[in-house]
Amino acid sequence: MPRFAAVTCAALLVLAPFGSHVVRAVDTTDPGSTDTTVAVWDIENDPSQCINSNPRPNCGRKPTQAGDRGGALQYATFGVMMGGLAVIGGVLVRNVVRRDRAIAEAMRRGNDD
Repeated sequence: MPRFAAVTCAALLVLAPFGSHVVRAVDTTDPGSTDTTVAVWDIENDPSQCINSNPRPNCGRKPTQAGDRGGALQYATFGVMMGGLAVIGGVLVRNVVRRDRAIAEAMRRGNDD
């Protein structure tokens, strides 16, 4: 079964680019408009300073919706992830303590004989 899963994953990774759709740009400008400026970046600094793998301060915008970067949903997701890790850690610690107590009990019974 693992070999089948590996072959299936490899096939999906190879064939995935062929299933993507082509996105075509549509001209939505008004033919009577002479304004050629486009407001793509809502930032205070020059875009050449901000487009980087490590963005500098003042290169973004404040979140306006819960799903925006730095919004409430991002913090909620982080909290849920940390809660999940805490539960996993708690279960791990509890099982190790139970195992150690069982081993100590078995050793004590063995020494009593």
